[in-house]
Parts: sequence; C-alpha cells; structure tokens
Amino acid sequence: MSLNHKIFPLLLLAFLLPPLINGSPHPQRGGNHRHGRPVESVAVVGPPTITTSLDNSNAFKPQPTDIIDNDDTTTISTPIRGSGGATTTTTGPNGPIITSSPSTGTGGGKRGLAYNSSSPSLQIFANTEITWVHNWYSSPGDAPSEFLFVPTLWSDESPHSDNWDTLAAGHQYLMSFNEPDIVGQANMQVGEAVTAYKNLMFPLRKSGVQIGAPSVSSGSGTNEAGIPMGTGWLGQFLDQCDDENTCVADFVSGHWYGCPSGTCSVSADVSSFQSYVNDLIGTAKGRDVWVPEFQRYGDAGGQQEFLEAVLPWLDSSAVVRYAYYMVVDGILTTGGQVNELGGTYAGV
Repeated sequence: MSLNHKIFPLLLLAFLLPPLINGSPHPQRGGNHRHGRPVESVAVVGPPTITTSLDNSNAFKPQPTDIIDNDDTTTISTPIRGSGGATTTTTGPNGPIITSSPSTGTGGGKRGLAYNSSSPSLQIFANTEITWVHNWYSSPGDAPSEFLFVPTLWSDESPHSDNWDTLAAGHQYLMSFNEPDIVGQANMQVGEAVTAYKNLMFPLRKSGVQIGAPSVSSGSGTNEAGIPMGTGWLGQFLDQCDDENTCVADFVSGHWYGCPSGTCSVSADVSSFQSYVNDLIGTAKGRDVWVPEFQRYGDAGGQQEFLEAVLPWLDSSAVVRYAYYMVVDGILTTGGQVNELGGTYAGV
C-alpha cells in the first residue's frame, strides 16, 4: 500500500472521531473548550513551551482529554477519605462528613499534591508534610486514604457534572470550575458561572461541606473572548455570589505560573507569586484562601530556589492550603520516586 493510501484513512478517522466522542461544543463557549477529564491527561516531561504571555498557566498543565473512561462516569459511592492528621466523622443531612485537624510540622497541614493518572503512586509521599491531594477531578483514583482528597467540579458541562452529587458526597471540601477565565479551560462568563454554582455547588453546602469559588488564573485584563481574568474575574463572581441563602463561597482559589524559562530571575518570580497571593487574599475579603496549583517554570535548580523562598512564606501566610504543580517525573519525581525538588516540597 502506498504512503498516501496509508495516511488518508488516518486523516479521515481524525476528522470524524472528535464529533463522535465530544458532541458539539457549548454554544456560548466556542470550539476551544474540550470535553473530558483532566485526570486522564498524558504526562508531559521537560520544561514547558510558553505560547502566550497572557496565559502561562495553560502551557504545561493537565488538559481535558477527548476520550472518557466509562468507569469514571458510573455512579459510585465515594469513600470517606483520610486527612493526614487526626480525623473525626460526623453525620450530616446527606451522610457522613469527615473533618480533620492538620498534622504537625513545618507545613502546618497546608501542603498538598496535584496529580493525575500519569503520576506515580502518591504513597511515596507518605509520612511527609503532605496532608491533602487533588486531581482536577471528582474521584480520587488510587490516591492513598491517608491523604485528604478534595474533589473538583471541573466545569458545569457533561461529563464533569454527571453524578456530581453522588461523587461529592462525604467530602469535607469541594473545589469548583477550573480556570473559568481561560478559553482552553472551563471558559465561563462570570454570570454563567454564578448560575451554575448556585445549581451544582451551593446545595451541597447544606450538608456541612465547605465549597470553593471557581479557581482563577493569575492573568490580568481580559482574555481573547473578552472575559475578565484572574482576581478581576473572581472579584466579580464574589460580588454576585454573596448571599447566605442562595450563593456563597467558603474559600477562594487561585493558580499561578511564573515567567517562561530563563526570562525572569528567581527573585522576580518570588515577588510576582507573593504579589498575586496577596491580591488573592485581598479579593477574598476574609474568606479562606487556597492556591492549589502553582509552579515556577525552568530548571530544577531555579525551582528549588523558588520553593526554598516561598514555602516558609506560605506556611506563615493566610493561605490555608496549597499544592505545587505537580507529581510527575521531571518535576517532583524522577523514575517514579521523590526527587530532590519533591523532597524539598514534601519537607523530607
């Protein structure tokens, strides 16, 4: 068979498969939104390639995939997860709720892990400063029960919202909508997100769970769709979601990524990160603050220096929980084992 005869069927298949798998894009969100679950993304090894200055965080992070694992969309009972510290269980209107006291140590119970299906076993971080984990998804996969798992409602669209009530049951904290201010992520106008939050997140608060406002990027201004970015988006959301009877957020959440590799000094990235976190704290207006996704780009030495500077600062700050991006070979692990950078982060 000639090369052309071999290539043509593949091109035809590539053209036909996405509509069959994904369905049509959300009419208000444009074709850049891809359905799927970030937990199934493929590992990317090596330094990121930055494509825009507006959206550094989109360059080297889990992207939703086109193929959905059918097992993930099955209605299941979510087990009560551990906490890394002492735990107690109480019964609310919708079932058991786990609460925890943070483990002792320099991390103060704040330090967590971001992971996905390409990450090695999180058991390698047992008996460290790590107390909690998240994977941009609603089910923990094979995460060890000694860590508190925090589910995420990645967006309000199917399949992410499928069985959400069941998957969210029994957890102490829930995060919502991943980077709605970025077109390639949840991609939501503020008003649209408020409506979805009222329908999908707020009802769960009655069971005693703490719910988080959508996790915004560290961008500024507006994106290519005209949507405000970063704390600008978050501030508008909180203004529209500030009623104990209909819509409220117990904590806010923000993501930060540093300059493209080699373009900023470590000290500049440290300053930028601290400035963003302080802006996030100010925008929160007394709500708890989480930073469940942050990273300095560049080589391991620069990241090491960055973490050595920001970890003590975070542990003494108003930030309640944080997670460095991410558990994958080339960042926090090497050959499936904790590397030097991972050891610094985990406090070992």
